[in-house]
Parts: sequence; C-alpha cells; structure tokens
Amino acid sequence: MNVNGKGLLWLSPLALAVTLAACGGDDNDGPLIDSPGVTRGPSLLVMHNGPANSGQIDRLDASLSVKATFSADANEGIALDLLGNLYAANDSGGAPSRLQVLHKLAQREDGTADVPTLDRTVAAPGSMTLKGIAIAHRAGLVMAANIGGNSIEVYGTAAGGMATSLASTALAGNAWDLAYDEAADRLFLAMTNGTVLVVDDYVAGKFLASPARVITPATAGSVSNLHGIAYRADTDTLVVSDVGDAGIADDGRLYVIEKASTANGVVTPARTLAGAATQLGNPVDLVLDDDDVYIAEKSNDAILVYRDVFSGGSGNIAPDKVVASIKPESLTLIPDTVTTPDLSDIDGPGTLFTGVAVTSNPPASPKSPDVVVLDLDLGAMQRGFITNQDRESLAFNHMGDAYVSYDGGLAVINRLALERDGESFALERDRLVTGTSTGLTAPKGFDVADKLGWVLITDNGNPSVRVFGAQADGNVAPLFSTSLSVAPWDLDYDPQADRLYVALTNGTVAVFDRYSVVRGASGPDRVITPATGGVAFAAPTNLHGIVHVAKTDQLIVSDVGSGANTTDGKIYVLDGAASADGLTNVSVNIDNGNNSTVGQTQLGNPVDIAFDGQHLYVAEKSQGKVLRFDNILGAAGGDLAPSFSWSQSSPESVSLIADDLGRAP
Repeated sequence: MNVNGKGLLWLSPLALAVTLAACGGDDNDGPLIDSPGVTRGPSLLVMHNGPANSGQIDRLDASLSVKATFSADANEGIALDLLGNLYAANDSGGAPSRLQVLHKLAQREDGTADVPTLDRTVAAPGSMTLKGIAIAHRAGLVMAANIGGNSIEVYGTAAGGMATSLASTALAGNAWDLAYDEAADRLFLAMTNGTVLVVDDYVAGKFLASPARVITPATAGSVSNLHGIAYRADTDTLVVSDVGDAGIADDGRLYVIEKASTANGVVTPARTLAGAATQLGNPVDLVLDDDDVYIAEKSNDAILVYRDVFSGGSGNIAPDKVVASIKPESLTLIPDTVTTPDLSDIDGPGTLFTGVAVTSNPPASPKSPDVVVLDLDLGAMQRGFITNQDRESLAFNHMGDAYVSYDGGLAVINRLALERDGESFALERDRLVTGTSTGLTAPKGFDVADKLGWVLITDNGNPSVRVFGAQADGNVAPLFSTSLSVAPWDLDYDPQADRLYVALTNGTVAVFDRYSVVRGASGPDRVITPATGGVAFAAPTNLHGIVHVAKTDQLIVSDVGSGANTTDGKIYVLDGAASADGLTNVSVNIDNGNNSTVGQTQLGNPVDIAFDGQHLYVAEKSQGKVLRFDNILGAAGGDLAPSFSWSQSSPESVSLIADDLGRAP
C-alpha cells in the first residue's frame, strides 16, 4: 500500500465551523476546501486506549511526529474506507459494543472531536467487546472481532444507529484481529489461542468459519496470544504479532508467515522476532506499508517500525525506529487518494460504465422493484431493488452507496450500485436521514460531492438547498442551508470551480459562485434564463434535470413545461455556463415545436437527466420511458428521436454506474 497521502485535503478551522452552522446563510468567509501551507506526506492514524487517553486519535506524519489529535467516542480497532471515513470500534460502554464512523478523520482539525452532523454511530447488537476490524470495500461490510463472544460480527458500512447484525460467525475461540483479502474472499483471524484461522470463500460461503485451516507458528513461546495481523496479497504473506502473556512486558513476538493462503498446521515462520532488543511486549496491532511494518506496542508505550520486514534473519533484532506513544491500541495508514470526478461530473468519454439506475415513482406494483439497473443501450434490465420509500432522485458515491430522496427524508442504501439484486431496504445495511431536525419536506434532486463529503439536496416544498454531511444519520440537522425565492427541482455542484447550479421551476437556473465558502448567503450570483434569438422561451417553463459539463462549460437542462401537459417536454444545451447571466441563447434545443404532441423526441415530462461524457440519459415520466440521446452536445436539435429507449413505470430519476466504484484503496 502506498501511503504518501498526496491526494488528501486538509480542512481549515472554518471547515469544522460548518458543523455548527445554523440553517440559512452565515458570515463565515474562509475556505472549506484546500488549506494552503499544510505539510503532506505519509501519514498514520493511531487510536489510544489508556486510562488517560482512551479515544484519542493521533495523526502522525512521515517522521511519526504528532500533527493533530482528535477525540473520538471509540477506543479499539480502526480502519479507513476509500473516501477517508474512519470506522472505529468502541467497547468502552459495555456490551453491546458500537462502531463509530468519523467523517474524513484525517482531514479534521487538531483538537476537535466528533459531532452529530458529521459523524454517526452504528449499533453493534450481538457483540460483547469489539476489537480489530476490517472493511470489505466492494461488498460494503465491516467485519469485527468480537472478544468474549467467540465470533466475528458483520455489519453494513452504510448502516446507522438502528443497525442490526448482518451476520455472526461462530468461532471455537476468540479472535482479536482480522485481515480480509477481498479479491480472494479469504479471511485471516488472529486468535488469542496462538493460532491463525484461515477461512476461504468467507462472504460467498455465507459467513461460516467452517471449513477452515489453522496455522500454528512453530516458534511461539509457552504462552501465545495473537493480536495484530496484516496480509500482503501480492506475496501471499502474513505478518502477525503475539503479545504472549498480557501481564509481561517483554515476551512479545512478531511472525512472518509465507504462502499464507495455503498454509496449514504447524508452520515455521520465515522470520520470528523476539527478545529484549525488539521492545516487543504487548504488540496489540500492526499495519503494513509495502515492506515496512508499523507496530502498536502498548505495554512499552511505543510505535515500532521494522523496515523490509519480509527480509532478514530471525532473533533479537531491534526495530529500525521507535517513537514514544502512550498506550497505542490500533493503527491504520492513510493511503494516497486519487481524485476522480463524481459521477455527476464526468465531462468526456472514456469512463467505463456498467449500467444506468432508474427510480420509479410509483413502481408498476407495490411489490415491483422501484430501482432498476438497465444496460447502457437500454436493451435489458440487470437487476432490481425495493427501497420501500416514496423515492424521488438517486445518486451514487464512489463507494457505490446510493442516496435516495423521498418525501421528508433521505435513504442511504449500501452498495446499491454494485449488488443487492432482488433485495429491499434493510437496517443491517442501510439507514435513513429523517425527522424534524433535517428540515426536509419535499426533497428532489441532489448531488453527492465526495471530495467534501457533502450531500446537497434541493427541497421543493421548503425552497432551499440543504447540505448534509455524507455520514449523516437519523434526525440530524444539515450542515447549512441556502434559502431560495423560487422552488428548485435539481442541482449540480462543480467541485473544481466550487460553483453550484440550481434548476428552478420557473424555468431559470440559479448560479452560486464560491459555494462552499459563501454558502449562498446573499442569494445567487447570477440567474440564467434559457432563450432563443434573445427571447426567453414562452411559459410555462419548468426546469427539472440539470448537468454541468465542466470540460466544455456547458449546461444541459430538461424542461417539463407544464406538469399537467404530458407532451411539452424539451432538452436544452447552453454554452458558457460559468459566466452566463440573464437571457442566454441555447445551442441545442430538442423540441418538436408542438406542445400538443411529443413527436419523435418522446419528451413530455423529462424529470431527470444523466450524462456519460457523450450521451444523455433521460427519465421521461409522462411517457413511461427511459431515453438515450447520443452525442447530445453536438445534436442537431429539433424533433430529434432518441437513439435508444426503455419502457419503465413512471421513471423519476436516472444515475450512471461506473465500473470503479467500491474498489479498495
């Protein structure tokens, strides 16, 4: 794993202030995106669990110097997801334990703590004392070692405070930590009886621990108690720590076990480190960075580093680096992040998509899927899902989770972009953001800004844009909101320019510059009115779907016209979106010119659109169609027939699924 951290963002002090912002504008004028002058490099997060520092998380730089300290409501194992959110186990409150999800923890300011608007707590029913955890990134699962319960507990990564256990794996003994190789679906468990339990096809086998192989290090001491475990798949090698007798501060060991995926029985490690020079007493956790291992040495209050841990001899060998750290409990490396466009910000061809998700409002019948995934050429349905909500718009984050708006709230559905065929909303995997504190009445379109960790939602019933943290759960307030004078329907946020475009139901587009800084406190900076020949289109005009193409600085918008007229829909393309103001002539106008018929366009009420960098997908509700217009930016316009279409009951929204969602860092 490369952890040079160059892709990470560090928030300014005003970033935390967003969590305290009341609804409406405010007078903060500092940036919420990159802060200049912040040193970046390989970073490590350390969870502490001593009498005076339980729940303290330190961020260390490349020299292992503490750069920031955060106070969490957790104290055990930690793991980062691919968006930088930290999952942390908490056994401090007795059984059952809990999981805390901390919004972009590595970006948080020094001296801060968890807050309800950014962070969430996942219930962990069935657990006793959760210790080490691992994330199956593509499957969207958190696997936790349950000490005292002789089990591995499995939860959905998107679950919230009402979570139930997704699965419980019964074990013959206790596991302290675990490593999961998702590509091979193989689980490695560090057992407190001194063995490593290896389970093949763990998820595919429905979370059973049998059949399994047992690896016993031949070089273990008279008392063996395995704790930290890490696996390097490309070399098929395990590194495992052994605390021995927890009451003795100098009997710890470290094992390097080769051919780990097939090893069985008593195995002589390729390397064993033990003795006074190692300073291994209670090495409770470890992480690998390529060939280097970082060890949380709790009894001796240190972080130990062995370079090239896979090479060299065994014995009483001192670590290459020792840094004081009081009662470290668990570690995780901050990987390098690659900034990729959000699915709503794809500007040009080249991204590989696997399907297009469509919501139906209502579906064909109460038992019919209200979310379906179609092939890109709209020729077949791949799978379906039932949200059990009055679903409106849908959008995905880079992990493959779906955010679905409905009257009065927002549903977050675990890995809907990747799987869940034939399933329905379930609390063990999914959560709801709903209640009076949210202020949501009739939420419609929205955008997921993964870089900021924001979900921006238009509220048609309470005209506003409401911005929530992406980890929001339950009856929680938005980070802030922007009041509007006209009811909105959809929006598109351009993260590179920090600019927000809002499609309004009076046929105009409100534009907000420096949105993360100003938050629309003084109203829109510009209002764009689509026109032809310098004259605005005749009423009724009612913009719904909106896409900003940053590469060409163009807007694509859909106009449903009169909601009561099922034949007057239109699609417009406007140039120069970033600076457009007032009457703006459209460069493409897909319209048959007769509001009494849909013509070849099949546009009546085009309520939502999605763009793949070349082709436009349209949810055409009144005609019960999903349409695809190819090469939309260069289209001739007029009475243009779609290139492909699919019959769908009352399609409400469309969202594209990229093939790289949910990939582990």
